[in-house]
Amino acid sequence: MFNTLINKYYYEIMTFELKFLNIKFIRDSYKCRFFVKKSAFSHIEKRMFKMNEIINKSMDLENFDKDKLNSLLQEIMNLEDEFSKNNCNISSWYGNFEKIKFYDKLEKLNRGYAYKNILPKIYDIKYPSFLIWEIYTVINTIEFKKGDTVLDIGGACSLFSFYLESKGVNVITIDKNPVLVEEANRVAKKLNLNYKAINCDAEDFVNSCNDKFNVITSICVFEHIELEKRKRIIRNLHKILKQDGKIALTFDYRNPSRFVNINNPTDVKEQFGCSQQLKIMGNEVFYDNEKNYLVHGFFHKKFFIKYKIRSIRKGNFKPIEFFKVKFKNDYTFGSMFLEIK
Repeated sequence: MFNTLINKYYYEIMTFELKFLNIKFIRDSYKCRFFVKKSAFSHIEKRMFKMNEIINKSMDLENFDKDKLNSLLQEIMNLEDEFSKNNCNISSWYGNFEKIKFYDKLEKLNRGYAYKNILPKIYDIKYPSFLIWEIYTVINTIEFKKGDTVLDIGGACSLFSFYLESKGVNVITIDKNPVLVEEANRVAKKLNLNYKAINCDAEDFVNSCNDKFNVITSICVFEHIELEKRKRIIRNLHKILKQDGKIALTFDYRNPSRFVNINNPTDVKEQFGCSQQLKIMGNEVFYDNEKNYLVHGFFHKKFFIKYKIRSIRKGNFKPIEFFKVKFKNDYTFGSMFLEIK
């Protein structure tokens, strides 16, 4: 019976739990598919997916290949040391160079309850475990070759974009932050890097660019783009992608801000699988392991009143949520990979 269901059906919209079997069942009016929780029926789960083939997924900080991770960490530390020695900046995961009192405190809250660092603390200050997972996931899914031209959306002066360049990749990054773009180009010139940062809007660039790229990447940027606009960008990315090109995206998943709106596998597919010219690589159904690693600063027990007021005014949260506090982590990151059909 399970084999028949697993092979025949697919998922789309509504979710409810068959608690007596500890199975999550996702269905719409036409199709359905079984998702098996990690805590039960692991043999069925393995028959549905080979876990090492799941690339479109939510973050798991306990599922690294130790040797690959250690190699990456050493490369990151070497890169940071080299840049520091040459008085060159790499931005933090918050997109900052200098510590700003408010954002420094907010960043610490955002890391969630019971945060565990992967890098030594001197490096972890700028590059937390979540960013390491994103870089690790992308570079171990996409084969970047020396001489490839990569477009990185929203990553000027970032660890990820400079890391790619250090591996022999030609990097063009677009970013709306002029400070990051200016510093990125200063660093590239000083260190003679194959790296160029452009200050522009992502949608404008995609619609006007005449070049084609081997790979397009974006590390936790699309959740900061308005929903309909992010869909339009995804629909047009094929225009600037080579025939055998790939797209690698990471994003906030289950972030409680109403602006983000990426809360379940259906949202992921509708927003990132919306192009008729692109197809999803690997597992078409986004795998949600139900783990949360971050907590939104709005709901942290050590919240800032001014930040709550500002977030409500922006429409990210409802006024009725002002006094709400969460004592558990409430969201995570996710990854998605696409290619030309």
